[in-house]
Amino acid sequence: MSRRDHFTITPASLRQKSAWQQGLVAEPENVTDGVWAIPVPIPDGPLPATLAYLLEASDGSLHLIDPGWAGEDSLHYVSRTLKSLGFRLDALHTVIATHFHPDHLGLCAALREKTGAHIVVSAVECEVIESELHRPEDHAARLDHRLDRWGVPGDRLEEIRRSFRRSSDIEPFVPDKMVRSGDRLEWPGHALEVIVTPGHTSGHICLVDRKRELLYTGDHILPGIFSGVGLGSLEGSSPLEDYLTSVDLLAVFDSFQVLPGHEYRFFGLRERREAVLAHHLRRLREVEQLWSNLGTAPVWEYAKRLTWTAGWEGMRDFWLYSALMQTDMHRELVASGRAATWLARESSSG
Repeated sequence: MSRRDHFTITPASLRQKSAWQQGLVAEPENVTDGVWAIPVPIPDGPLPATLAYLLEASDGSLHLIDPGWAGEDSLHYVSRTLKSLGFRLDALHTVIATHFHPDHLGLCAALREKTGAHIVVSAVECEVIESELHRPEDHAARLDHRLDRWGVPGDRLEEIRRSFRRSSDIEPFVPDKMVRSGDRLEWPGHALEVIVTPGHTSGHICLVDRKRELLYTGDHILPGIFSGVGLGSLEGSSPLEDYLTSVDLLAVFDSFQVLPGHEYRFFGLRERREAVLAHHLRRLREVEQLWSNLGTAPVWEYAKRLTWTAGWEGMRDFWLYSALMQTDMHRELVASGRAATWLARESSSG
């Protein structure tokens, strides 16, 4: 992910925005009838919290979206927070993960063990989980191969490897329900429509509450951070093209309030979608301009010449890995000739 300082959207929660700007964990707050935003701390991470969302059905059952990082501290935090809001943890019936990353899915299994709640993940993301969590030694070998192919200097290898060793306590598990685009999750007083939005991961989902005009976006669309792409992709997929296409899928919900997985709630989805697209088209154009001189040079040579909000010298650890991943995908799209279709869109938009 990369950051930007200015954007034309309207925060729906000034308290969440203020906490984010200070690097703090915001207080839980009521979004609307039957919906609460609960920031769950991320231990020792570059982001202070994951925004989990609690839904209270009219029968008293509770349903939680993206519960946060694994571990006893997180479990106790969620339990205490629910109690402070007047709820009991044992009323939890459903836990939904928008995608497999540990700051979203990490606590799912522990909550199921504690409460019997059903875990819901997309069918495609189950394949990603299988790939990422089973046989971790294969994952480590793939990482090393990728870093070598990218031409990462020897003195930068360990910091990237180390960022992948931070334990999230995620154990392989089978979800209780697998969903696909168009599926509905319904409880008394609540109905969520599932939209599979690949790109950030291959099976990432967004959730739509049409009655309340709420759009839960996980890490697909964030108010100020450009989400990383391809950070959990299946072999043979084209994460960048998948991502750009699935950003367009959300246009019908441009008037809805956006409830993202990080930062703060906001209005202005159309503006944010356009900013995301413009960001990637600028990156494609930069890579295209470098292609005539660099050709098949390693990804590292491209990445260090691109424009980064924090500056290339400021890239560290996982942020460095994500920057290299984004560069690799943009370069692949240019090399394949398929970038022309997207860049024509840039020209037509002025």
